[in-house]
Amino acid sequence: MRQSASRSLGWLPSAAALAVVITLLVAWPNVQRFTTGVPPQQFYRELDPALTRHYPAMLGIAHNAGNRMDTTEAALAHGADVVEVDVISVRGVLRGGREQPWGWLSDLLFRGPTLTEVWKAAGQAEVIELDLKQHDARFLEEVADFLRPRAASRQVMVASRDAKSLVFLHQRVPQARMVFTMAFPEAVDRFRSDAALRSAVGGVSIFQGLVQRGLVSWLHRQGLQVLAWAVDDVARLDDLVRAGVDGVTTGNLAVLEALD
Repeated sequence: MRQSASRSLGWLPSAAALAVVITLLVAWPNVQRFTTGVPPQQFYRELDPALTRHYPAMLGIAHNAGNRMDTTEAALAHGADVVEVDVISVRGVLRGGREQPWGWLSDLLFRGPTLTEVWKAAGQAEVIELDLKQHDARFLEEVADFLRPRAASRQVMVASRDAKSLVFLHQRVPQARMVFTMAFPEAVDRFRSDAALRSAVGGVSIFQGLVQRGLVSWLHRQGLQVLAWAVDDVARLDDLVRAGVDGVTTGNLAVLEALD
């Protein structure tokens, strides 16, 4: 009877092993994106000669370049003014990378650079931009503690879609420029009506599809720097130059070169 029961349960280890394998196969694409990042896309297209004199006045922000050491180097080699890094906390350490749906598995396998490593690697850039991907109190304290002894030594932008995070960090690290990220029309409305937020930031980063000349003019009247993301298409870049934006976030190395 016992032998029969043992035989009947003998499939359990194999089934458990199979479940682990299936889980890994399904999760692996997310783990790879989380642990190594995605290299910026490189689209080379002809630029508009009529606008070339305007390009050098604009900031070229290397999209997510700080998430990996090789893309940081590539962005700098192609003239990036700003190296952007997505910032998360992994086991109490600030790192370049993004949260993924399979967070528990990604956390175990994470290999991305520390923010300290990114800070050093991006030393040639005029500005380093920290794009915050978490917003809890502990994370914000970690960011403030990281920036306090460093923000006076170089230009720093801190971008977030979370208004409270920017107000909090503006109070803790006033040397850094806070940038409110606008991904949807509701965020534009929120910004117009939130006086505390407007007083805490020095710029805005707007999804390129929301950019309109009237909005850019209004933001400039508030004394704010206007950035657009993500701009890999050269035709759209020219539209944004005409609209008066001050810089673009791009994964197109040709755009970075043009704005250098």
